[in-house]
Amino acid sequence: MALKFEWDMGNLKHVIDDHPERENTIQEVESVFSDPNFIIAPDKIDEHGEQRYSGVGVGNDKDEKFVIFVVRNGRVRPISCRRANRKDRIRYYENIIKNI
Repeated sequence: MALKFEWDMGNLKHVIDDHPERENTIQEVESVFSDPNFIIAPDKIDEHGEQRYSGVGVGNDKDEKFVIFVVRNGRVRPISCRRANRKDRIRYYENIIKNI
């Protein structure tokens, strides 16, 4: 079953438009979730009581990405996406090695 995503003017503006230097596109952000090595961890609970999650994975562009998202009404709603920093990349590759 394919994941369904929720995009609207709010998260499009923040994830895509507000940070052109990140070169995010809808397709690229969604592709990170298809990485078989994508790792997810619970993040903070936001001001509305909604559980946020963070994930690290590789998208179609072959770059490691760090994504913040919520799951709302059965859909993934990306909140932020950036290139993974060194700490995120180490965690990602250590997880792969651990699962070999």
